[in-house]
Amino acid sequence: MQRLTRVLCLLTFCALTAFTVHAETFTYTFEAPQFTAGQVTPLLNRSPNIGSASFQASFVSDVAGLHQILNFEPNPLFSGQSLLSPTIPNVLTISFNMPVNQVQFVWAQESPGAMAFAGAAGDQAQDSANLGGLFEGGTFVFSSATSFTSFRIAAFSADLNFTNFAIDNLTLTTPSEVPEPTTLLLLGTGLAALTKLRKRSRQ
Repeated sequence: MQRLTRVLCLLTFCALTAFTVHAETFTYTFEAPQFTAGQVTPLLNRSPNIGSASFQASFVSDVAGLHQILNFEPNPLFSGQSLLSPTIPNVLTISFNMPVNQVQFVWAQESPGAMAFAGAAGDQAQDSANLGGLFEGGTFVFSSATSFTSFRIAAFSADLNFTNFAIDNLTLTTPSEVPEPTTLLLLGTGLAALTKLRKRSRQ
C-alpha cells in the first residue's frame, strides 16, 4: 500500500510539473556587437542583444541591401541603432531557428498609414499614430496559439503604396507550455510502476 501511495504521489508531481517550462524572450535592439552601423541585409543568423545566444534570427530584404543598420531615432519609441529601409519597395522577411508564438516591435514609417504583418500563423495590420518625432509609428504586437518560424513585414501609406519604415526593439517569445522530456519520462515510468503494482495487488 505504501508503494502505491508513493507512486501516486510521483504521478501527481509529474502531472503538475509536466508543463511548467516558462516562455523565453529574445530581444533585438540592433546594437553592437551583434550589429554594426552601416551593415545591410541580408543579416544572417544573428544572436539577440538580450536572451540566449542559441536563438538566431535572419533579416532578409526582397532586394539585397535594401535594409540597413543606422543610428536612427524617428520617434520617441526608438533608441540608438535601428533597422531601416531608406528606399522602397521594402518587404522584410525575418526568420528564426526556434518556433515562437508572439512578436513585438516598435516601428516608424515615413508616410502615415499602416504596418502589415504576414506569416503562417496569420496576418495583421496596424495603423500608425502620431507619437511626436519625425515619423508616425507605434508598438506592433502579434500573438498566436500556433507557433511559427518566420514572418514578413512592410509599411504602407494611406493610399496603399509602399513607404519607408524602421523597426527597433524586436522581441520574440517562445510558447510558454512546452513539455519537459525528463518529466514526461518520469510520468511514463510512474504509470508503468502503478500498473505493475495493481497487477500484484489483484494476485
